[in-house]
This record gives sequence, structure tokens and C-alpha cells, in this order.
Amino acid sequence: MTQRHILLLGATGLSGIEFIKLALEQPAPPFLTLLVRKGSKSKVPTEALEHGSVRIVEGTLDDIATLNKALSAPEDTNQPSVTVVISFLGAYMALRPIITRDKSHPIADAFESTILPAMKSNGVSRIIALSTPTGCYSSAEAKSITWKWWFYTWMPALLAPQGNAEMAGIANAIISAGHNDKDLEWTVFRVPHLTQGGTPTTQVLAGHLDREFSGSLDLARSSLARWVWTELDEKAWLRATPLLANP
Repeated sequence: MTQRHILLLGATGLSGIEFIKLALEQPAPPFLTLLVRKGSKSKVPTEALEHGSVRIVEGTLDDIATLNKALSAPEDTNQPSVTVVISFLGAYMALRPIITRDKSHPIADAFESTILPAMKSNGVSRIIALSTPTGCYSSAEAKSITWKWWFYTWMPALLAPQGNAEMAGIANAIISAGHNDKDLEWTVFRVPHLTQGGTPTTQVLAGHLDREFSGSLDLARSSLARWVWTELDEKAWLRATPLLANP
């Protein structure tokens, strides 16, 4: 069986680091390519830097040459090219966009202009990516959402317009690409408030944003990493946008 090769975006964030640790703890760890910004290599866990199944590519999301390198098979190894892309990319909170009401979304733009096209040209058909409850808030959900979640979905738009636009843009870019390319196997998982508590075995509820969803407003990053790892094989939410939360 060909070894899985994962391109991890957002590898130096807290959720990305949790996923790296979990992946390398597996009996047969996958090969990981971590795409990081120049100068960010120091944020990668030491065990990953010293692991033989990890490659680090430095560059930016809007550089097609960097993405093609990251998606290709590592030189001088018997590893395959990338088989799946996992993204923990998200918006960073800043004061200026709140004041200016800026709604630019450079990460989402990169998904449209470089990330998804590079995946297609390199024959990579699977992507699992992070978004938020407002990332792809559907009209069907709007008819059955609880007051708790309605309030929660409107807060980002009011208090963090740029971050909200970024996360919505990421989700919409992937969903749109999936509509145009039926071979693209995508999953956009939506998360509430992420915490450092819990363990990988902490239960994760996955469902739709409606009155049947009984999850809390919190999700432990360690349990999120486990859910993503499990979804790689199960594909239970293929071409879907599950909302995740701990009980």
C-alpha cells in the first residue's frame, strides 16, 4: 500500500501542531510536508524537525512554484507525491480591520488563485479544510438554527469582519471548486471556540447547524486533530460542511 503523503497548511498554528504530534505518534506515520512562511520554521515541534517522515517547505501561499514543490514527491526518497491536503489556515485577529471594517481575504484568495489550481495540476483530489460556523451558513440552517448558535454566528461579522470574511471565503472557494470539479473530494469542517483542553479521545460531535445539534460552543484542538485524522479514512463527511464541537 502506498504511504499517505499529507501537505499540511497552517502547520505552525496550535491546531496544526496538535495534528503533527498525533500523526507522528501513529504506528505507521504518514509522510508530512509542512508549508510554512519563511522565518516560521522555529515554531514547528522539535520532534517533527528531527523526524524522517517530515519535510518542510518555506514559502507563501500565493507562490505557485512553492506550492508545486510542496505537492511533489520529495527528492531522493521513495515517498509519493501529496495524496491529501489538510488546512488549518485561519484568520488572525487584529485591531485595525475592526476599526476600518476591512473585509479583505488574502488566504481565501490564495485558495482560488494558487492552492486549488496547484492541487488540480498535480493530481491531488482530496482536501480537508477548516472554517467557522459562518463560513458556509446555509439558508436551510437559518430556518432551524437555535438562538444560541444564531447569536454565535453573528458575533464574528460584527466584531471581526475581516476574519469572518476570510473564513467564509475559504469555505466558499473550496465548495465552489468542488461544484466545478466533480473529482475534487472536499470536506470543510466548521469549528466554534477552540481550546487547549481535552485529549485526543474527547468526544467530538459532528452535525448540521440546526436544532438537532447538541454540541457546545467549544472544541478542544487535540480532539479536533483526532477527528481530522479519522475523517481521512472514513470520509464520513465527503463533500459536506460538518459543524464540530465537544459535548
